[in-house]
Amino acid sequence: MSADNKASPSLEEISSVLAKMIADKMEIDLATITPSSNLTELGLDSLDTFDIIFNAEDHFKIKVPNDQVNIETLQDVTALVHKLILSQQK
Repeated sequence: MSADNKASPSLEEISSVLAKMIADKMEIDLATITPSSNLTELGLDSLDTFDIIFNAEDHFKIKVPNDQVNIETLQDVTALVHKLILSQQK
C-alpha cells in the first residue's frame, strides 16, 4: 500500500459511525442499535433515511447513486457505504 493511499474504514468502523448518526438524529440510545436494526422500527421515515445517507456521503466522501438507496437495516447501509468506499479507491 502506498503512503498516499489511506486504508478504507472497516465494516465495524462504518457501522459505528452510522449507528451514532442514527442515534443522534433519532435521539435514541446508541446501545439499542444493532447491525440488524430495522431503520423503520428505530423510527426513521424515508426523509430521515435520506438525511442519514447524505450525512454518510459527507462523512465518508462518497456519492450514493439514487438507485442504490433501497435499504432497510443498519447492516444494509453499512454494506452500501463500504462498497462505495472500496469502488472509489480503484
